[in-house]
Parts: sequence; structure tokens; C-alpha cells
Amino acid sequence: MKILKILFLNVMLFCLTIFNVNSQQKLQFSQYIFNPVFINPAYTGYKQQLYLQSYYRKQWTGVTGSPETFGVSGDKYIEDAQLGVGGYFLTDKLGAQKTVSAYGNISYHLRLSNTRFLSFGVGAGIVNSQLDGSMLNPNIDNDPSIPFSKDRITYPDLKLGMFLYDERYFVGIAADQMLSSVVDFDKGDIMIDTSPHVYLSAGYHFDLNYNFSLVPSIMYMDDFKAPARMDVNASLILNDTFWFGAGFRFGVDMPNRDIQEGLKKSTALLGMVQIQLQEGLRLGYAYDHTISRFSVKNFTTHDISIAFLFPPKRMQLISPRFF
Repeated sequence: MKILKILFLNVMLFCLTIFNVNSQQKLQFSQYIFNPVFINPAYTGYKQQLYLQSYYRKQWTGVTGSPETFGVSGDKYIEDAQLGVGGYFLTDKLGAQKTVSAYGNISYHLRLSNTRFLSFGVGAGIVNSQLDGSMLNPNIDNDPSIPFSKDRITYPDLKLGMFLYDERYFVGIAADQMLSSVVDFDKGDIMIDTSPHVYLSAGYHFDLNYNFSLVPSIMYMDDFKAPARMDVNASLILNDTFWFGAGFRFGVDMPNRDIQEGLKKSTALLGMVQIQLQEGLRLGYAYDHTISRFSVKNFTTHDISIAFLFPPKRMQLISPRFF
């Protein structure tokens, strides 16, 4: 097993340093239903109160240099202007590569009925990506494609999104890295190419009885190059306090894409739990287990989030927020 881990890491680093990779580079969020503000700027302000959260994900535990992500965010709704404002900060590590990004979000929430809204959001950010050549061990001495120290690039990013919701359901669509399709950033020979990604999400809240409810949800992500990805989840809620969920993630083979066979069949099982510890304080955990791809099938992923929703300063009628 140790040999497989070393082999996997070497292949991963080789791909980072030699090729312009055309695969999905964006982060994965197993708990996307709890923290969609990282994905869709139109979600900003949805909770109606000041909402702070942090997020940590360790992918493929046991593999040296495997993906590791940490993020913090905050957003708030300005009722008089019907605006949501907020921002977030993310760091992502993969072997010798590290990406740090910061975004500011703003959204407008259009009231369609007493409980139904359609929000439009924009997120603008700065992304800094670097590759530390000192962490790589090339097979060729003095390989010119590997930097002696750190090679960096900083570029702007633009996200767009829409979010339709009421007290029972939500439907969202978002796209990021929008500037990459119209501006040619000089990324050098060793940096991963950026490309637009599209996200589609939806969920519904069913009341089963007085104590239990059910929330099925889906998330679809596509960069129009690698296989698309689909997450299908369902959570059982007890007394609006305990969430117990399970999911299935799989690759979607899209036509006219020349993709390695192993990527087409990528699948994983997910387990999730969320606990409302006290008024406004939420703790969430997700467990991923890859069941395909020979090189990572025995490795697991841990996904933790903590959030706090500040109480309103004055009594007001607020629609339920299950998502």
C-alpha cells in the first residue's frame, strides 16, 4: 500500500509540472447544501442574518501531498436594499502547488411572492497560485520545466449566479472563472490552465411527520473538458436538530470528450451528519470513500464545517432556512 501511495503522488506531481492540465481544478464540497456561498454568489444573504462559517476538507487521507482545503466566509442581508453582501477566503494545497483566493460577493434578492425569491449574485476575487519547485523530485536533473524555488501567478476571477428559493426548495446555477474565456492570462508552462465551470444545484424539504423531514438534493458540475460530476444526496432531519445523510458521487461521460477511461468511472460514497449544537451554532461532518480509480480507492476524505447564525437584533418574521 505504501508503494501505491508513493506512486500516486509521483504521478500527480509529474502531471502538475510537465503538462497543461485540462481537468476539473475546482474544489469539491461534500457539504455543498450547507455552504453554497463558496460556489454561488447569489446565495449571499440567504440566511437573512449575519452568517459566519468555516470549512476544512482533507482529501485522500494517508497520501502525502493530497488535496487539503480551508475556507472562512461571512455574509449578511440588508433588508431595506434587498441586498446580500459578504465574502470569503480559501486556501487549497495539492502537493507542491498552493492556491490562495479571496472574494467579495453581492446579490440582489427579488421577491416573487410572500415566501419565494429569485436572487442574482456577482462575486469578484483575486487568486494567487504558486508552485514550489523545491518540493519536487524530478527524474531528470536540471529539468527546465521545474522552477528552482517558487513560481507564482496572480489573476482576477469573476463568478455569476442565480438562486431561486422559498421555505421548501431551492434551485441554483452558478459559473466561475468567467474571465478566463475572454482574457488570456500568462500562466507559464507549469501552472494549471483555468477554465469556466458551471454548477447546477437543487433541493427540496419534505415534512414526513411532526418529528422527521427529508431533504433530497443534487449538485452537477461541469467544465466542458473533463467528465462532468454529479452528487446525489438525501438527508433525514430529526426535530430540526440532527441531520443524517448519505450520497453518491459519480462521473458523467459527456459526448465528444477524449477522456481517460478511469476518470469516466470515478465514483464515491458519502456519509454526512449535521448537529445544531445550540441556537445559531451548527457543526457538520462528511465522510467520502472513493470506490473506483485503482490508485485512490482505499483512501478516504474528511469534510468538516462550523457555522454560526447571529440572532436578529429585533423580533421579526423570518421564513425557515433549511439549506
